[in-house]
Amino acid sequence: MTKARTLAVFGSVRIREFVKSRDEGKSRLERVAGLIGLHSVRAGGMDIGSAAGTLRLRKNDAFLSSHDAPLLASPRDDLRLLSIVIPAEALTGYPAPGPGEVRPIASASALLDPAVAFAERAAAADAEPVSGFGNYYFERLLQEMVLGVAVEGTRSPRVGPASDVYRDAMSTILAQRSDPNLTPRGIADQLKVSLRQLQRAFRSREMTPERAIRRSRVEHALDLLTDRTYDGLSIAEIGQYSGFSGGSSLARAMAQEGRPSPSAVRRSIAA
Repeated sequence: MTKARTLAVFGSVRIREFVKSRDEGKSRLERVAGLIGLHSVRAGGMDIGSAAGTLRLRKNDAFLSSHDAPLLASPRDDLRLLSIVIPAEALTGYPAPGPGEVRPIASASALLDPAVAFAERAAAADAEPVSGFGNYYFERLLQEMVLGVAVEGTRSPRVGPASDVYRDAMSTILAQRSDPNLTPRGIADQLKVSLRQLQRAFRSREMTPERAIRRSRVEHALDLLTDRTYDGLSIAEIGQYSGFSGGSSLARAMAQEGRPSPSAVRRSIAA
């Protein structure tokens, strides 16, 4: 028996489940243009045919793939596959898999298990009572978790040219900008490069890692400040949700980026 179903929907994010008996032969994973899936084998196993050959996956293995083309898969044992499906454009700064491409996620990825566990808990919740604000944060968290897994789990340990370091650093910043403890040193450690290499990659674009972090947080705060759905949040809360210590540090960062104050932004939207 084959069963594919949507467990939960949070905005543009869908949590899907695919269950199939080992006796059913081959099947094609669905094709929906413009979507990227993070797929985790929760039980059983599967073989996937790709241009690079056959990929054999066991329980707890995971992979990223584009839904622009169907994937030919053969289940082994009784397969249960959990998928977090997001729009391809949500992988900002990260090159999304191409049609038919399968990218295995490294088993050593520290972000994979938390992302899958969160998705399973979210899928178990009844989505109907979730407020618009809660639905938005489920969507954002799931998108950022997939981005974080993509950056960390598929990165080569070798240091590439500065352009690759910059791209991976920007993806890391976008995925973790709400973390108040995110620092250039922490980014360099995650990318397995020296702090000097990281700074050099940003310097070639007349930027610093510190400013890139600040700018990304300010842009996130502006999204919240200009969306009437979040009028109930105080400026201090918006600052905290965006990676700042509070409203004062948010106001300083916005001034440094040449933006109006948070209260001025709110007044302009209310006018």
